[in-house]
Amino acid sequence: MKKIVYKVLYVILIIALIITIALLLNKEHTSRENEKTNQEVLAEFNNLSNTNNISGLENLTLNGYEVIGKVSISKINIEYPILNIETSNPEETKTPMKFGIVKYWGGNVNDYGNLSIAGHNNHNGTMFGKTKKLEIDDIVELTDLTNRTIQYKIYEIFVTDPNDVSILQTEDESVREVTLITCTNGNKERLILKAREF
Repeated sequence: MKKIVYKVLYVILIIALIITIALLLNKEHTSRENEKTNQEVLAEFNNLSNTNNISGLENLTLNGYEVIGKVSISKINIEYPILNIETSNPEETKTPMKFGIVKYWGGNVNDYGNLSIAGHNNHNGTMFGKTKKLEIDDIVELTDLTNRTIQYKIYEIFVTDPNDVSILQTEDESVREVTLITCTNGNKERLILKAREF
């Protein structure tokens, strides 16, 4: 009887392992496809920027979401389009965040005040997966739809509760700021990086 129980447990463990591997492979495949799509849209963004085609920039989309700018952080070798999701409901940010970096709160890219952008902390280092390597005084660049690029210097890094909305507030409306948001610790907390124009 014990042999039968062990065989059944063994089979269950093998099936669970196969399912886990399949799910991980699917997640990695989806991540690679999203990365490829982001890089294609980014190449189009850069091409339109280089030719100063402002109307083309204004009509650029990724998976149906309007591209409103670009974020670049050379220290960690990331560059992504920023998607506009036009919602104040955090639940509605989940789907577009599967595809890329999203505007979470604030005005337009490079406007005065605080622009908050959010991205997944992917284990393979894509999206905002490498932002934990950033330090105070590192540079974040944002390019808007008028082809203007502004540099922002990181002045504060901290971890907070996912429900902490104080990170969205603007301390000074006469200053350009950007807040980078990503998850950490199994999605239980948020890593926040705040930067301002210098």
